[in-house]
Amino acid sequence: MDKITKYSLYSIGAVIALIAGGAVYVSATFDANTLKPRLEALVKSEKQRTLKFNGPLSLSLFPKPGITLSDVSLSERNSDVQFAHINDARLVMQFWPLLSKQLVIDEVDIQGATIKLTKDKTGQYNFADLMETKNTSATKESTPEILTDSETTSGSSPVPGFQLSQFNIAGSSVSYSDLQSGQQLKLSDLSLFGDGITVSGAEHIDFSSRLQSPSPALDLLLNTKLDRLNFDQKTGQWLLDGLHNVLDGKADKDALKLTLTAPKLYIKGNTATADTMAVSTLLSGTARKVDAIFKLDGVSGDSQQIKARALKLDLTANQADQAVKMTINSPVNVNLATQTINLAQLAIRGDVTSGGMKAVPVDLSGKLNANLKAQQVNTVMKGALDRNPLDFSADVKGFKNPFIRFDVKAQSLDLNRYIVSGKSTGGSGNQADSGAGAGSKVPATKVDLSGLDALNMDGQLSLGQLKYGTVDAGDVRLAVKAQKGLLSVPAFSLKAFGGAIAASGTATTTASPRITVKPDITGVDIYALLKQFAGFEKIEGKANVNGSLTMQGGDTTALKNSLTGNLNTRVNDGAWRGINIAKTIREAKAAISGLKGGEQSVTASNVEKTDFTELTASLLFNQGIATNKDLVMKSPLLRVSGEGDVNLKTDNINYLLRAVLVDSSKGQMGKERDQLHGVTVPIRIKGATSAPKYSLDLTAAIKENAGAKLEEKKQEVQQKLEKKAGDALSESLKKLF
Repeated sequence: MDKITKYSLYSIGAVIALIAGGAVYVSATFDANTLKPRLEALVKSEKQRTLKFNGPLSLSLFPKPGITLSDVSLSERNSDVQFAHINDARLVMQFWPLLSKQLVIDEVDIQGATIKLTKDKTGQYNFADLMETKNTSATKESTPEILTDSETTSGSSPVPGFQLSQFNIAGSSVSYSDLQSGQQLKLSDLSLFGDGITVSGAEHIDFSSRLQSPSPALDLLLNTKLDRLNFDQKTGQWLLDGLHNVLDGKADKDALKLTLTAPKLYIKGNTATADTMAVSTLLSGTARKVDAIFKLDGVSGDSQQIKARALKLDLTANQADQAVKMTINSPVNVNLATQTINLAQLAIRGDVTSGGMKAVPVDLSGKLNANLKAQQVNTVMKGALDRNPLDFSADVKGFKNPFIRFDVKAQSLDLNRYIVSGKSTGGSGNQADSGAGAGSKVPATKVDLSGLDALNMDGQLSLGQLKYGTVDAGDVRLAVKAQKGLLSVPAFSLKAFGGAIAASGTATTTASPRITVKPDITGVDIYALLKQFAGFEKIEGKANVNGSLTMQGGDTTALKNSLTGNLNTRVNDGAWRGINIAKTIREAKAAISGLKGGEQSVTASNVEKTDFTELTASLLFNQGIATNKDLVMKSPLLRVSGEGDVNLKTDNINYLLRAVLVDSSKGQMGKERDQLHGVTVPIRIKGATSAPKYSLDLTAAIKENAGAKLEEKKQEVQQKLEKKAGDALSESLKKLF
């Protein structure tokens, strides 16, 4: 064996012997359990908390030197209630500093830690005292020196900082309870890992846990990864590189997945900046689905405010038969001190679908301001709804039970564009056209206003033009209010059917809504109006209608059957379709002259009609039955009066018209008209309102006209007697003189 090899082996053996000797020396001279009472006393003195090492502190040297702890607990301040507990913990140290009785921590491993955080009714947290720093010089001499890698002594004061090759927490939990709000949160199955941890940062940070809350109902898995955490000691700036956070689980009964990414986030003091941040949200349930991507560019902020050069939201949402697809863009300014949000250049693009309606394109721009502390939001928008110009403003006060005030002005709205092909536009055509014959019953439609029960609203709507079905209305004005379960329309007006239609009304939002309506209609084409909305095609002319109606029920049938109130009607220059009364009187002459009683049917025809210059009538409604006793119809030839009722419950009419020819200068019918002058013809109208039957009441006609003729004969005889008496008196006087 040459000398070099021999001396090398000697040197290695000496080093091994030195290390072994050092290990034996440390094991023999260093007792970790001697630290327990000193640390317990320090915590009690400084924090007024009880620290207990219920398990042993042990020192191991292989494979790396380390201290192992078990069953360690920390109490609340000035209390025996447990604040935190650790099942097992291991601190791995560097070997050489141990020879000088220094602990240089290299790795930390904690298993089964539990921490209970509380916010009391005064707003104080139970860990606030642990964040306080005090002068510990009085107790420093009595405790051993525990250093990290960069705090090894070199004859001078330690250098601030530390280095851990690895930090690991697993199987742990943190619970939080707010005694003010009652909110409770729990993080279970918590794990935290990082390596290369120094005063300048760390790498490969991985955090995961399960978040649970009873209200709001949450059960989410959290997973946060950070590629690198870097601290620049010269500038004091932190860099979070490659932040990726995912929450995945349940929100109430819906599946929720939320992802936050920030490629580079810079933090310095209380300020933070980022080139971009993005949050994606996927909410999916049986009743709704929301897919949203929220992105901020040019983000900066501090403890007072947060700004972003650009905010962009891509939203796709579906709930029941409603769908929204929208993009929202704006710079954003959030003032944290005043809790205000300002979107100064808000732009909204997309489309909205509801029920059977086709998509409605939306293109709006404006501004929005929100004050979270005052619970108030206001916005002013301008643009187009389905390419029609639109101005919109709204204010919202209160978030739990919001009060909404709005004002909408639009140039035009064509609802026919949004009706799916094959869907009825409602009210057009008559019952025969729709396949509903006389006496048929249309199924009742449920009336449900319960969705408006919590609505508090005061709004106005103005439309230059509104199209729906065959209705083409202009100058539409609507004022609507809702509060405490009552929906009211103080004013509604439009111009349509050649005239003006106005109304006011109220409706309750109960299960059986009570609805009141006060119409005021002037100069409308009554034929077109009734045909459009009631399928009734019997009357023509320009109509004025006003009155007050009340109804209550959970469906359209119940509402119709409960109808109560009154209507006053005047129709000018019109006609009653289905019968020519003048013609009917001529046809009745022979029957009346022949004293034939009974009833004689009159064939109804849409070709036949009775013209009139004026028709007036008042209707009284009582639980679905309309009664009229004062109908008057006037024309140059006729005077018609009428009385009867219409039963809306059975859709039947029972009505009696009395038609009389009146004096006139030479005109229609000539001598025949003179012969029929004064003849009253009763005409009965019975049957289904959609197809009524007409008949002449000949018995009533004979009685009425016989009385009239008898009176006429009496007057004729009286005149003859008076003439004879006068002549006799004259002759007698002549003889006397």
